[in-house]
Amino acid sequence: MSEGAHLSPANYVLCIEAARQFAESRVGLIDRSVRALDLMAESVVCLARWSTEAKEAGEEAEKIQEGIREMWLRLVQALKKVSIDQREEVRNHAITSLQRCLVGAEGICLSPSSWLQSFDLVIFAVLDDLLENAQSQSQKEYRNMEGTLLIAMKLLSKVFLQLLQELSGLSSFCKLWLGVLGRMEKYMKVKVRGKRSEKLQELIPELLKNTLLVMKTKGILAKRSTIGGDSLWDLTWLHVNNIAPSLQTEVFPDQESEQTDRSGSGVEEGNQGGG
Repeated sequence: MSEGAHLSPANYVLCIEAARQFAESRVGLIDRSVRALDLMAESVVCLARWSTEAKEAGEEAEKIQEGIREMWLRLVQALKKVSIDQREEVRNHAITSLQRCLVGAEGICLSPSSWLQSFDLVIFAVLDDLLENAQSQSQKEYRNMEGTLLIAMKLLSKVFLQLLQELSGLSSFCKLWLGVLGRMEKYMKVKVRGKRSEKLQELIPELLKNTLLVMKTKGILAKRSTIGGDSLWDLTWLHVNNIAPSLQTEVFPDQESEQTDRSGSGVEEGNQGGG
């Protein structure tokens, strides 16, 4: 599989499955598992090349692209399985390999629905499984889960930001965004060795602030009136205030000054009425 040698659309899924089994195998040194993960991650280059070639296929192009999208989904799902390995080095490398395949998928003609699938079936699933393992498994079986949770949270933030512009126009974007916020909130509360993780407590507000600033700059997060439903704005701060209450005034200082002005004018009106 190195540099795409011997890989073809016909045998791709079988090769990925074989590499996953090597990665999960306890036979041999950890290096063998890591190498298998590298081969899996490197295969995304082949998918991008096949996707480019498929554009010249005329009427068959979309059918071929659909097949490549399915292969990519099988790849990230395979990496997801290894991301909860008991061995610290293997699971951490699997998560970074997964990030490579998600971030490096630009050359593949992935549809918004493919990305939504990848969040539900892979990214959110990995974060949920890791959280469960961190809370329920013994430290002897799963060593240094704190480090793994940090890597997973960085993956979530990086991939979400990269896809933000593309996904923000979808009707299901609000649900996706709430899914991101929900995981951040849970990770803030997770206890490692009986106490909350200081590193996660530092990292998550930082990642969240950066995300909010980007959403503000792109005009995705703005105070708009909505009729007949909760707005993205209101739902966002409902969750953010549970994570880092100071972020709203840090990211939107103008809103704070507006509220101060309103309350100030209200006091003045009250005084005038009383006079």
